[in-house]
Amino acid sequence: MAATFLPFFGLFLWTVVTVILGISGIYESENFYKLYPALWIPAIPMTIVFTCLGIPIVRKGVASILDITPAHWLVFFQAGRISAIGTLYHTLQGTFPLYFEVIVGIPDLCFGLSALAMGILTMQRKIRSQTLIIWHIVGCIIIVPTAPLLLQLGLPGSWQIFVEQPTAQIVYKFPMSLAPTLVVPTFVIFNLLAVWQEQRILKRRLQHSYHYPGGKLPN
Repeated sequence: MAATFLPFFGLFLWTVVTVILGISGIYESENFYKLYPALWIPAIPMTIVFTCLGIPIVRKGVASILDITPAHWLVFFQAGRISAIGTLYHTLQGTFPLYFEVIVGIPDLCFGLSALAMGILTMQRKIRSQTLIIWHIVGCIIIVPTAPLLLQLGLPGSWQIFVEQPTAQIVYKFPMSLAPTLVVPTFVIFNLLAVWQEQRILKRRLQHSYHYPGGKLPN
């Protein structure tokens, strides 16, 4: 169980790093924009977590935690994406890029709202694992790869297409910089962990059905 803290410790270290970079203004520098940051910065927390899961003892520990975690907890966690209403407000105020809000922000907000209904239905056991898997995958697709690509197309450099003010540079001003570098990738990480959880549940059901006399589970 102690090994399961490795990915959390890695995320903690990255949180410290990204906060320092944000406060120091490095995320707003021209040299930073030359690195095409939107394409790879969001992958850092995801890489930390899933690299740790590549270690058998860590993977086993995390799996054991997921086994005792109610599915609706992971669904309700996604309700945190309702915080996207903040970017909607700023868009209406003219201080956040409209193109990004329309393509990513509003769908993300809608997904967060859907988590409330999905969570209640999951608690009532009215949602099948297959449906949950599809729902969590949709949550991933809203962000990956659309959000990083659109952000990059709004940053200074050879890829910039969206030049109308405000541009995507506003996203890398602290504390908003925590969204693309930590918060949003964390939601995607939990989407993927939930998909893994439901796949393992389906696999166990299939094995149990296969070994049960008659090949079917009792009603």
